[in-house]
Amino acid sequence: MAAKRSVVLSGRRIALADDQPTFWDRVAADRWEPGTRRLLDALVDASTLFVDLGAWVGPTTLQAAARGAAVVAVEADPAALDQLGRNLAANPQLAARVTVVPKAIHPSAGTVTFGARRKPGDSMSSLLLAGSADTTWQAEAVTPAALAALLPEAPRRVVKIDLEGAEYALLPATSPLLAHEDVSVIASFHPRVLSESGEADIAGATQRALAAFTGWRAHRVTEAGAAAEGEDAAGIDAVAHDEWLFVRP
Repeated sequence: MAAKRSVVLSGRRIALADDQPTFWDRVAADRWEPGTRRLLDALVDASTLFVDLGAWVGPTTLQAAARGAAVVAVEADPAALDQLGRNLAANPQLAARVTVVPKAIHPSAGTVTFGARRKPGDSMSSLLLAGSADTTWQAEAVTPAALAALLPEAPRRVVKIDLEGAEYALLPATSPLLAHEDVSVIASFHPRVLSESGEADIAGATQRALAAFTGWRAHRVTEAGAAAEGEDAAGIDAVAHDEWLFVRP
């Protein structure tokens, strides 16, 4: 696949063949999730299996692969999958490290419905928008247990969860993915999307989701990376701050 542009991730120039020039301009200007990208540089190397739940067109998948990690990229948006495939084809050395799972991660197997406010591929499609969006589609689901059974062995596992609100229902079912001696989770919370879906008890839904990390330490993700000082995961305010690094003690 012929590249349209390129960007430097983790010191390596990555070819791009997708339809997201404005997004990659933000990456190049260090205006797209700089803390997440610095966190990946700190956590991910050739000893890591990086599980990218909500891979979109591949910004974190490509960065982790550039760091030498094996990557399992899970994405259910067909437009995003097409663009992710083009970006991987433009970087064959990185693509050799990436396994794409074209499904929706979900607590239950079967078929689920997504919605998009604007159009598929815009990075903000969500299971929570299925009842209110003009554009919807269905995707096959893969459960955390079924996905865990597909994962290769690695000394370290880093799981990234960015699902535009679906994280609240998913996290209580993620124990199979977290069953590793050395595992960290980068999780983004989307209380606004949850509220727009009709959930009135945002705090309650957040606490139920955080129960997956009972006994873990939580670090706020800032623009500089993860805060050095950890907090008890059960006591954090994920409504006020949307991205956290969870580390098993």
